[in-house]
Amino acid sequence: MGEIIEFPDIKRKKEELARLKKTLEDLLLERDNLLYITCENIKTAYMLTFGSLEYKLYQAYCQYLRLRRKKDLIQAKKNRQEKVKIEVIEAQLDEEFQDYKEKLDEKMDQINQALKKSKGDYLSEKETIRIKKLYKAIVKRLHPDLNPDLTEGERELFVHATEAYKDGDLAKIEIIFSIVDSGESKDELTSSNTDLEEEVQRMEGLVRKIQEEIDLIKENPPYSWKVYLEDEEKKAEKLEELKEDLENFKTAIRTQEEYIRDLMEDKDE
Repeated sequence: MGEIIEFPDIKRKKEELARLKKTLEDLLLERDNLLYITCENIKTAYMLTFGSLEYKLYQAYCQYLRLRRKKDLIQAKKNRQEKVKIEVIEAQLDEEFQDYKEKLDEKMDQINQALKKSKGDYLSEKETIRIKKLYKAIVKRLHPDLNPDLTEGERELFVHATEAYKDGDLAKIEIIFSIVDSGESKDELTSSNTDLEEEVQRMEGLVRKIQEEIDLIKENPPYSWKVYLEDEEKKAEKLEELKEDLENFKTAIRTQEEYIRDLMEDKDE
């Protein structure tokens, strides 16, 4: 039998598609590593360093806003010469400030999660290298963008792999890798020029999309908090700024409390 001769256009498209797939694999791994490892570690370190002060600052901010609103409600009652019932006002404030309370609770949860994570077991350098290598192989075989024809079972398996990678669960990653590692390549390419062109365009779109996601991750918290953890001068400046803001709110709180006290004393006269 004679050799199969590929047309130059088809050969070039296959080479371009192979290059794009490799680029996409690397970008997917970079994005997931940023999301599940780097950003989580930054968030933990940031919360351990600044979380307590930020919690106190937001708590003081909420207290100040509530007192200011309380003062306005009391003043409105007095202006209308109505009886001031503090318990009624406090109940109204509880309802109005429910969202603030929930956000405050979320901040406390973040601090607790950071403390819990800081006491957890960390992978060794050797284990970290291995989990990244295995996850990259799993991405190549099971990521839906790279493998549009996956079964539902394979898609679900990839979800489990992502969760295991996020949790640093090397044992689970090894199990999933053993399931998908058949030793066979899933990179068989169609020989149709039209199909190849469509696949190249799809891959180009995905490469742009994932690169944009990576850029967005690096522009926003928690990744952008990294500077406060790596630069001791900036860390000190931020800590000082948080402390100063907290003292300012404490002063504002005392002012509002005095104003309310004066209003209530006027009421009793």
